[in-house]
Amino acid sequence: MKRTDGATSLPSLQFTPSGIAWLVVALAVGGLAWYKSINLVLLIVYVMIVLVVLNGLLAWRNVRRARATRLAVLPLFAGERSEYGVRVTNDGPRPVTVTVEDRSTAGATNFLAYRVPGQGVLECTASREFPNRGRFAGPIVLQSSFPFGFILCQRPGDASGEVVVLPRPGFAEADGLRRWVARQAGGDGRARKVLRHVTTDRAEVRGVRPYRAGDPIRDIHWRTTARRGEPMVREYDTAPSPELVLVVEAWLPANPTPADRDRLEAALSLAVTIAVTWRHAFDSPVTVVVPGSGVATASYDEDLRKAMTPLADVTGAPNFDAPGVSAFTGRLARGARVVVSSRRNSPFSGTLARSTGKPFAAVSPGDPLPWYQPPL
Repeated sequence: MKRTDGATSLPSLQFTPSGIAWLVVALAVGGLAWYKSINLVLLIVYVMIVLVVLNGLLAWRNVRRARATRLAVLPLFAGERSEYGVRVTNDGPRPVTVTVEDRSTAGATNFLAYRVPGQGVLECTASREFPNRGRFAGPIVLQSSFPFGFILCQRPGDASGEVVVLPRPGFAEADGLRRWVARQAGGDGRARKVLRHVTTDRAEVRGVRPYRAGDPIRDIHWRTTARRGEPMVREYDTAPSPELVLVVEAWLPANPTPADRDRLEAALSLAVTIAVTWRHAFDSPVTVVVPGSGVATASYDEDLRKAMTPLADVTGAPNFDAPGVSAFTGRLARGARVVVSSRRNSPFSGTLARSTGKPFAAVSPGDPLPWYQPPL
């Protein structure tokens, strides 16, 4: 296996504060014992110095034989507590004990890899949440002062990985969101008609069954209830849910103010909330479009996080080129089309309609949205 430059660099050695104190005491006592010719004390001082040398050799061996890489994790949401960590590989025949410090831009985290077996691999994880969106990377450093703590040996690890943190999601009521899209997405009657055909509303009555706690009263089949003498409710077949095409306009003026940046963050949270709610509630594909950053379609929750990765580091701009119909890979006619913008009454939805020939609903965090609750 080919190693990275960090894995092949030589370890560096430095005394720890306890190691410096140990040496000072050893030299002071040794000097006094040599001056007064106390051989037994000199022997103890020699042992103290040998322990320092032994500590350096063992620490150097541990670090030299180990490798560390940052574990790959799915994109996280800001404020979401999740496991992340490092993988320590022992290339030597004997167990090693090292500490791995992940010095990412979000703050340092230490992992202890205790007695990793020869030719073995150990994954060290920690539970952590990232308060802000972004991409967090940085150096990984292998360290060891085992077993006495007098000398610290360290060497860089493989820092090629990064932690992607998406905007913080809020809460959306799924039925309210669907009804809003059904009203707003169709600028003309045709789009509304399509949405009525493919929503999650009940389609055909499949049969009746006994009433269960939580069933809506409107679903009670009164004629069967009267005949059987117990509450009976209708069972429905459901029509397939529409796909969602979500376009995120990360608009900022040329000279943004802090309030403009706050509105951008609020819009990104709204976009993430709509995508996650639609995917979870209706189990249908979601296509995320970030102008200037590409198009991705997700049919599973893990894919959705990857599709929203551009939202982790989007910075905003005053102008965007509207993607043409070919950029949407044939998904425009399959369901709902929504533009989330950081400005109210964004003209970008009209620009998209002209470039694709399909109407888009426009929404911003400043609009009255009874179905949406922003993150706290």
